[in-house]
Amino acid sequence: MKTLLPFFAWLLWLIAAGPALLQSNWEIALLLFAAWMLVPPGLSLLRLPVQSLYWLTVFALSLAYYLTDAPASWRGLLALPYVGLSAWITIRELTQLFTLPKIQLPDIVRVAATAYWSTGAVWALCFLTGFRPLDFDLVIVSLTAAHFHVAGFVLAVVAYRMLLAAPGRVTEISGWGVLAGMPSVAAGITLTKLGYAPAFEWVAALLFVLFTAVIVAWHVSKWPDKKYTHAARRYWLGGAFCLLAGILLASLYALRFMYPVEWVHIPNMKIWHGTLNTLGFAWLTLRGWQFVISYRLVIG
Repeated sequence: MKTLLPFFAWLLWLIAAGPALLQSNWEIALLLFAAWMLVPPGLSLLRLPVQSLYWLTVFALSLAYYLTDAPASWRGLLALPYVGLSAWITIRELTQLFTLPKIQLPDIVRVAATAYWSTGAVWALCFLTGFRPLDFDLVIVSLTAAHFHVAGFVLAVVAYRMLLAAPGRVTEISGWGVLAGMPSVAAGITLTKLGYAPAFEWVAALLFVLFTAVIVAWHVSKWPDKKYTHAARRYWLGGAFCLLAGILLASLYALRFMYPVEWVHIPNMKIWHGTLNTLGFAWLTLRGWQFVISYRLVIG
């Protein structure tokens, strides 16, 4: 029931928004799917409680995206509670991080996850108010909000759980990759926008792809491992293949300046890459980790 109610809320938003909005701004639907369906389990996996206030902020954010004809200031006000809550949680967790007697990699990745979430929320606010940092197109602003929710927040949550479940070199690589990946890609895109050669952008993107490939390989490798529940391993396997397809598309897009492919462009990437990563990898993988935690709680 806890999963069905947010899903039905998201589905109702899709129906109300209508096909015209979805065809032009599918990334908005994916961002709201993240807000309704990915952030709550992600926060729980970070050992952060999801309170009733959160659902009110997501409802207000959904309303802000639905009211396309409303003044930008009104839409911004509706989004502010979501932004404020994510920022407050990030600041609180960052403050607590520095009180720990010994800061370890999982602790840093945990705070990074909340920081990516709040960053995505800020970019959503920018889109809703029409603010364009560095004169980026509003489509890029909207896509950035979605990316920080999935490629930022969800990947960090998954890396955090991997570090706790199986400390070692592979999971440490994933942890450091999550910390460096999104900032590097964002810096590369910004440099390209400022007129620099796109080399840094595609190098950063390809390195990020390699880090995510490590995450794919780790989850696939757990298929025969009966330490984890069969349900978790099924979800992980499905999520891993979705992510693999998503990162192959991301690689082609990153290399577009050197090896252009006609059908690899933003409208298609929003539909295929975005959906594979959000409804495929992100939801399936978090669901798998929820099964792991639930099973361990049951058996003590």
